[in-house]
Amino acid sequence: MKRLIFTACLIMALTFSVCADPLRQVTFNEVLELPSDPPTQTYPYGSQPSQFYQYWPAKNNAMKASNVIFIHGGCWLKDYGIRHSYPLSTALTKEGFNLWSVEYRRLGEKNAEWPASLNDVLNAIENILRQTNGKPTAVIGHSAGGHLALLATSNDRQYAEQVDAVLGLAAITDMQAYIAEDGSCNQAAKALLETAKSDFNLAQADPKQQTLHHNTWLLQGSADNIVPMGQAGVFSVDNVNTMIVDDAGHFDMIHPQTNAWEAIVQRLKEELKQ
Repeated sequence: MKRLIFTACLIMALTFSVCADPLRQVTFNEVLELPSDPPTQTYPYGSQPSQFYQYWPAKNNAMKASNVIFIHGGCWLKDYGIRHSYPLSTALTKEGFNLWSVEYRRLGEKNAEWPASLNDVLNAIENILRQTNGKPTAVIGHSAGGHLALLATSNDRQYAEQVDAVLGLAAITDMQAYIAEDGSCNQAAKALLETAKSDFNLAQADPKQQTLHHNTWLLQGSADNIVPMGQAGVFSVDNVNTMIVDDAGHFDMIHPQTNAWEAIVQRLKEELKQ
């Protein structure tokens, strides 16, 4: 397992004589205030309102661009949908990626009992991979979406060989530890799992207890007060690598003007050879 500390200015300074001070510990509202482009296509993959994914083509040469499949976060709750991730989607197209963003059923919606959200993500990824024409592809997810991304690419899923890398951005990796805490997102996680059928086994919903994708990266901010750093340190296997971004908060991971964003883009370009 690799464990890296990332500071964007050190890397940027190799190219630029002056390194602008990036934003740190941004809020959710600051993410919502960012400009964004609408998707060019929306594809349903089921009959429920939240069963769809959306597509943003790369700004340059989309036919040859690598692909990023994104799973948004929001504590698995219906109150936080795909719309807040539009700035991320737009920014990644400017970095040269085709962006596919997945919506899925969340707690509070009809027929959203666990594992509906995971099943939706599995279904969506499988459909998207039929449209990527064999080009390099990464699956990334933020927070609760990171939890789903890790599970959806674990245990040698049938399509896993078509995925080149998996990035968990402030991902919830240890559900047993997470639901034991008192935070609002922690309690949402607990409430979600309580919707499962009586034969539910926590291990099925816990990335820590799964064999993750052979090229998994966990990117975590040291100042995250929603998903603690310990969530990125629960693995000691060669296929899971950890990157700690100094002084980054939870929403820095989805804001294109932060240190964390520099780390994410750099990692995607390295893993997808772009």
